[in-house]
Amino acid sequence: MEQHLSVRNATRAATAWAASPVGLLARVEVLVTVSCALLATLVFLGSGRRTSRSAAYRFVVWLALMMSYPAVSYTIGLMQSGSFHNDLVVVWACFLLGCSDGIATCSVDGSDNQARTMLNQATQVLYVLLLLLSYIAGRDRVLTADNWLISKYMAHEYVSSVNDFDPETMRGYKYVVTGQKNAQDGCGEYKLDVTDNDLVTVDRVWQCEGSLLLSKAGNKFKDLCLSFALFKLLRRRLNESPLHEPDDIRTLVFVRRGLASGGEDHERMFRVIEVELSFLYDFHYARYPSPKQTLIPETVTFACAMVLSLCTLLSSPLLHYRYRSSSSSSPAGAGGNINFFITTGLDIWLARLVIVLFVILELFQYLSLVLSDWHKVKLLCRYVRKPSWHGRRVLEMLLWLMCRATLTTQYWSNSVGQYSLVHACLENETSCLVRMPLHKWVKGRLIQARRVTRRSLPVAVKRAIHQLLRSDWLSYIMYGDRTLQRNNLLYGYVGSILIWHIATTICDNAEQPDKQPGGGGSSITRSRREVAATLSNYCAYLLFQAPELVTDAIYDERLLMEALQRRIELFTMEPSSSEVNGGYEEAILADGIRLGSLIPAKMPDEARRWNVLAEMWVELLLTVAPSDNVSGHVKKLATGGELITHLWALLMHGGMIKKPNKPCYDPERRKL
Repeated sequence: MEQHLSVRNATRAATAWAASPVGLLARVEVLVTVSCALLATLVFLGSGRRTSRSAAYRFVVWLALMMSYPAVSYTIGLMQSGSFHNDLVVVWACFLLGCSDGIATCSVDGSDNQARTMLNQATQVLYVLLLLLSYIAGRDRVLTADNWLISKYMAHEYVSSVNDFDPETMRGYKYVVTGQKNAQDGCGEYKLDVTDNDLVTVDRVWQCEGSLLLSKAGNKFKDLCLSFALFKLLRRRLNESPLHEPDDIRTLVFVRRGLASGGEDHERMFRVIEVELSFLYDFHYARYPSPKQTLIPETVTFACAMVLSLCTLLSSPLLHYRYRSSSSSSPAGAGGNINFFITTGLDIWLARLVIVLFVILELFQYLSLVLSDWHKVKLLCRYVRKPSWHGRRVLEMLLWLMCRATLTTQYWSNSVGQYSLVHACLENETSCLVRMPLHKWVKGRLIQARRVTRRSLPVAVKRAIHQLLRSDWLSYIMYGDRTLQRNNLLYGYVGSILIWHIATTICDNAEQPDKQPGGGGSSITRSRREVAATLSNYCAYLLFQAPELVTDAIYDERLLMEALQRRIELFTMEPSSSEVNGGYEEAILADGIRLGSLIPAKMPDEARRWNVLAEMWVELLLTVAPSDNVSGHVKKLATGGELITHLWALLMHGGMIKKPNKPCYDPERRKL
């Protein structure tokens, strides 16, 4: 009984202290500290989602976004309603509100509602409403007028009738970088002046004779402008604007001899596409301005914020602040209410922390704008348009430094998912998760997370893709059929990812001892084997985790994967059960096992076997890459990105928009 009373008394005492002026101030101090931590997390970690595949990382950023604005709002409200008085509360509130405008958002829909979130937090409702309307209007204009202008430009006779072109020097490739205009005539129609001097095209960038673009780093500066031009072409797919690439022979030549040229320089091709997709990521998830806009307002705002912050931080009241005891004063407020003047030893340090954090966040965000690829494109295009800038060493040195400096060292995770259907079924038999007393849904999620792994994208895979893109038969790829027909091998099984995945896994496991150091033949054979095994597991991963990127029959593929997995698990437990009549998955498993034994018989030479399998998997992956599911690829950009998204964008610029007709798989007809 006495223990119960002591607990009750302690609870009452704690409640009374929390409601007292001292307790309210302590709560405000804790909330200010938490809010600062959330805002810092949002700003510094938000831009890293494009390179991270970690679910925990994305959850931390999402949690910071969801909690930061409510935390700031609640803190400001508690400051206003608290029955205490403290001179530093105003400093906390002002700089906390200044910190609350982050750069990154968490989803495609979230980026459309940035201003709406600000509306809930701001005190000037009318002003924020105007910002919201301006933001939506500007975004609608980009997705309608700008995309329409680019589509109209690409279809213009001045662009489409160019016959003299060279993808290595970009002569004849008049892709727009900046400068398209949307002036209207008296009939309300857009005017398109393709000869305007303000119009900067890719070929014009390559023809620029300024020393900045002719320097050793000039090729990367040119590629940055090329990536932005390609981004504008890719952006047309967001609102289904007309595409003219399939009817233009230059597009295929551009990929084969332009992006994929340079011998073994595969890195340049992937770098151009990576930067292009980073522009697409920023367009949806960040707040970078258009190259048409100027940074003067942001610069003036930043300068004013820095001056006010530093003046406040170095002001006499903060430098010579003296701690006063909470019992030293208790003035009466208006209306008979008592507002106690409360201070603690933490007050002044918390105020300084908030100001310093505000300065750091503002500096980081301003540098993110100034050193962004968007701003670099704007500066480079101005350099191209203004020959008077050429030859000015000081100006060119400043431009060189700004274009070389960056806060972004990586644009995506540079990794590929790996899922082996056969290994996953074998692991289930020995996994302790199967026997754990967990809910079916929880157990399924844990098992699924354990099955899927990720590995860094091997250089050998990049080289294999680069090699095929440079080949003369790029436009004739057909689910691996061309590779198999050229080698007169097993093309009756063409088109089925799952059959070839099972067969490749069997072949890889059959040579498992050769994976030891020093085994497995020559380095070339090991490299081709790595390509085949990696792409086989990656294609299975796409069917298992992201079928929307490779097929339109998403639900059917998921059902097939589940049925096939159950059938393999049954086969591993009872091999004799393979004779039992089953459904479609039964035929796939039987053909996969049969093909796994036929491949070594048809191709006894190990080097040739893995070379054919590697080429077949590259061709198969490129064949399934074209897709109309633009939103699916955009969402993947915020979770680290996918290799197939890069191939999807790359093939679009080569005029390959649609998948070729897939051959009908008939288990009764097998051409061996």
